[in-house]
Amino acid sequence: MIMASIPPAVTGGPALSQQDLEPRTGHHVRAKDLVLVAALIVTAYFVIAQLADIGFGTIADELRTAEPALLILGLILAQCTFVAGGIAVRGTVLAPLALLPCVALQAAIKFVNLTVPSSAGRIAMNLRFLQKMGVPGPQAVAAGAIDNGVKKVIQIALLLLALSFVKVRVDTTKLSGPAPDSRLLAAIGVAIVVTGVVTVSVPKFRRRIVPAVRSALAGVWAVARVRRKRVELFGGRLAAELLYAFSLGATCLAYDIHLNLAQLVFVNTGAGLVSGLIPTPGGIGAAEASLAAGLIALGVDETTAVAVAITQRLWTFYLPPIWGFVSLRWLTRKGYV
Repeated sequence: MIMASIPPAVTGGPALSQQDLEPRTGHHVRAKDLVLVAALIVTAYFVIAQLADIGFGTIADELRTAEPALLILGLILAQCTFVAGGIAVRGTVLAPLALLPCVALQAAIKFVNLTVPSSAGRIAMNLRFLQKMGVPGPQAVAAGAIDNGVKKVIQIALLLLALSFVKVRVDTTKLSGPAPDSRLLAAIGVAIVVTGVVTVSVPKFRRRIVPAVRSALAGVWAVARVRRKRVELFGGRLAAELLYAFSLGATCLAYDIHLNLAQLVFVNTGAGLVSGLIPTPGGIGAAEASLAAGLIALGVDETTAVAVAITQRLWTFYLPPIWGFVSLRWLTRKGYV
């Protein structure tokens, strides 16, 4: 059993040095970072309101009509995703990880994501956490990448599944554009090939990179062979996406919008995938616009759609850093990050 007061080591893994055991975080959120994020938030909401031709007064009036009990339910469901995410982290490595620190890690990531893109923040925090738990570096890197990759795979699968049950109104006239430059694609291909050749042919690089890659692949293969780990990883990520959809459903009901599960999954996963492509902290602006656009495509009026998007982002991005900061302090004090 893993005690919460000390960072456990993994049997068979390399021992951690005293320097590694010193509690510290890999990222510090500074005051100027928060000011920049606040400015980005204000700008994003101003642009969204202008594009939708909606005044802030109209949005405020819509926000006041929401049912408080359903809003609270939406908030609670959104925070339940921390448990699902913690279970998924346990499924990325063979090491027996205690659930509580893994759940706290998900909340801490919300705080870190205030100033870094979501995927980057999650991978970096997972890496730090797993290394502190005694997982070798290459395997910890692979575990973070696998967790992020599985999240994207499940989002895409859910989106494709939901599309078969959802009828949307989308203007495709603006989607056409020039095809990707073939020279750029060729350059990317050449860069990949050159990197591989240099890694294999230069002894210095080969001695440093090849063992790390082998260790990472060995860790991935060892985890993939364990049924319980597969269930934790895929089940945890699937549960997190469904909980987000249920949270969105409760928020929609608070504004008297009735959507079925397929529609909720479509809006939530679609917004998650789109905002993940935008290199801003937490997908600020892109996530709100994507949520509102998805709801509008399902027939929700623009004012209500923007109000729902703002409310849902409160539950999933703007409020969680409050308890995420507390979680990060706890993880740091206990030596988990």
